[in-house]
Amino acid sequence: MTTTSDPARPWLDYYLVDSRRYTLFILTVYFALAHLDRQVLAITLAPIGREFALSDIQLGLLSGIAFALFFSTLGLPLALAVSRFNRRNMIAITVVAWSAMTMLSGLAQSYWQLLVTRMGVGVGEAGALPASHAVISDRYGPHERASAMGVFMSGANIGVALALVGGGFAAQYFGWRAALLLAGVPGLLLAAIIRLTVPEPERQLSGGTTAVPGLKLLRQTAAGIAGDAPMRLMFAATVLHTVTTFGMIAWLPTFLVRAHGMSLASVGLYLAVAIGCAGAIGTIAAGRLADRYGARNRSWMAWVPGLLLLIAKPFAIAGLLTGSTQMALLLLIAPCIAGAAYVAPTIAVLHSRVDVRQRPVASALLLFGMNFIGMGLGPLVVGAVSDAWGGMGAGLTAGLIAVQLFGIAGIAIFAWAGWAMRATR
Repeated sequence: MTTTSDPARPWLDYYLVDSRRYTLFILTVYFALAHLDRQVLAITLAPIGREFALSDIQLGLLSGIAFALFFSTLGLPLALAVSRFNRRNMIAITVVAWSAMTMLSGLAQSYWQLLVTRMGVGVGEAGALPASHAVISDRYGPHERASAMGVFMSGANIGVALALVGGGFAAQYFGWRAALLLAGVPGLLLAAIIRLTVPEPERQLSGGTTAVPGLKLLRQTAAGIAGDAPMRLMFAATVLHTVTTFGMIAWLPTFLVRAHGMSLASVGLYLAVAIGCAGAIGTIAAGRLADRYGARNRSWMAWVPGLLLLIAKPFAIAGLLTGSTQMALLLLIAPCIAGAAYVAPTIAVLHSRVDVRQRPVASALLLFGMNFIGMGLGPLVVGAVSDAWGGMGAGLTAGLIAVQLFGIAGIAIFAWAGWAMRATR
């Protein structure tokens, strides 16, 4: 949806602030900063572990479930609020909350204080993502929604790049506390920009807007997803693959330090290029490919991400097993490119098959699965297997290989979802 042109209005107002591209740009910046605050911990796990003498299981809890538990559970009630209240304002408020909690993480004096502040980051981020998904779906139609979501989701890659480069540099030269303190500052500024310049779009691309009681809306949305084979299968495939994704993101920096002797700054620079630049291109391309081929045959909304992940999987396993640093860095680029290829098509499918009122709740349910199971389980599985194998490089390699099994199961279910889509609208 674009605003009707008014010659009397200033050029900047019409073409920038009121345009849907501006809204998408600002929301992508928000998502990048959210991942900066969320993933700066990954590049600082090694020095945090040394300072507090932590095991890999403790580090896995810190980088996974401490955030995921509150992000996931509070996402559902906040998504219900999104269905009724101003989404732009909710995004701005939550950006302030998680930015402040990230800065407090840098002041933690014990493992338990750090664990609590990371929970606070999860609380702060819980309401912004479903609201952002709903805003984007209200401004982009069904056959361009995956592309728009792909651009938005590329913010995750950009944020990870910022976390790895900026966080790696700050952690190496100024300490991990400085990395966390600095990561929270940009979000405070962005919150003001969102509140003052991003318009609240009308909820009018599809469906009605009649108010529905919160719990009833939640039950309706959950039942709709469970009863629709394509949505159910893409939901399951996405959740399974996020176990792999979050396990890799949380532990890959530490793996490269332990197994290949790289410095934090070098790891941050490499992963910024691999996950940030190459990954952002892959995420955007996956959305565009899904829209392009999905317009001809809706099955490709599931097959595109499944195929991209299938191609990348052998490269991921080979990159983890090789003893050559140069070969590992080269091979691991492929899974970094395809790492988030499945998210935008899945959200687009959900939002095209549920009522407009149910979109924030559908996103929150998906995010609950992705984060509670994916983020909560992925880093923990890697850490537990690593400890069982004796830690260090060999143990961490075993943990990262083990977590690939979840992604392989997800690929098979994406293929199944595509076939299910052929038999439905």
